Amino acid sequence: MMLRIKPVEFLVENSSLELERVKNQECISEFRVLGVCGMHPDHQEALKKNRVALAKQLLLSELLEHLLEKDIITLEMREHIQARVGSFSQNVELLNLLPKRGPQAFDAFCAALRETKQAHLEHLLLSTLSGLQHVLPPLSRDYDLGPSLPVPESCPPHKQLRLSADAVELSLDNGDGPPCLQVKPCTPEFYQAHSQLAYRLKSQPRGLALVLSNVHFSGEKDLEFRSGGDVDHNTLVALFKLLGYQVHVLLDQTAQEMQEKLQNFAQMPAHRDTDSCIVALLSHGVEGGVYGVDGKVLQLQEVFRLFDNANCPSLQNKPKMFFVQACRGGAIGSLGHLLLFPAATASLAL
Repeated sequence: MMLRIKPVEFLVENSSLELERVKNQECISEFRVLGVCGMHPDHQEALKKNRVALAKQLLLSELLEHLLEKDIITLEMREHIQARVGSFSQNVELLNLLPKRGPQAFDAFCAALRETKQAHLEHLLLSTLSGLQHVLPPLSRDYDLGPSLPVPESCPPHKQLRLSADAVELSLDNGDGPPCLQVKPCTPEFYQAHSQLAYRLKSQPRGLALVLSNVHFSGEKDLEFRSGGDVDHNTLVALFKLLGYQVHVLLDQTAQEMQEKLQNFAQMPAHRDTDSCIVALLSHGVEGGVYGVDGKVLQLQEVFRLFDNANCPSLQNKPKMFFVQACRGGAIGSLGHLLLFPAATASLAL
């Protein structure tokens, strides 16, 4: 198993983080980042002020195809919107989704309106936007140019994961444990440029993180032992701790146990006092789901439902990040994607 490191900036208040790409012959797990920062507050306000007019007047049939083409929504999101009864309900569903689709969603939505002969609605949004005043505040007083999180200092040079522009390859399975990780503070310039588009992440801890790893399987599916799963698990736990999260760990759970314990995690009172949440699921998987150790499948949409605003109000308007590492069954070369969704409620497309 080889680890290839490429530079990806991820703003967590005053930290930039590199995400790793892990490859082997049977499964490729790849981080994909959708919307590193949220929609600009002015864009959210423009949508909010024109919400009723948009909900009444939007014509979605062609518009959704444009948004799908621009990677603002996924196929699953389009189907979810179209499943709503009536055009008004469908429009409301899209308006609920747009603010969670990243900093480019507003411009892409306006372009889609223009391309579908709904320019009057684009003009409505842009007129509202021009009337909004947005002043960049000074850096918060608790911003520190030095590392705000502990950084390991005694790792052998050949195992350091440096945040460098050069791609590096390191072995993870050379018998002496996972590599040391480092979290590097972003520059003041990067912070100044991105702080207005980022979620607030100042709580201590920054949030609760759950890492669930299934390695040993039984049941009729005859799923293989996940070699190297302990390395992935330990690396994620170490990384989330370095980022200031309180980490909870679950190992070798059945599908029923996964659902029950994810629900318990979502209902933890501590979410009220923190600014974000992380859930990492590492297991075998199928399209749209992950296996429990009993060979039964837990659907990912059910996982997301446990953390939506209705079922988890303590995390409303806070970023909920889902990492899923699961090889899908099938022919040689099948892929398992590791995805990051910083949006508050996002749908996962495998």
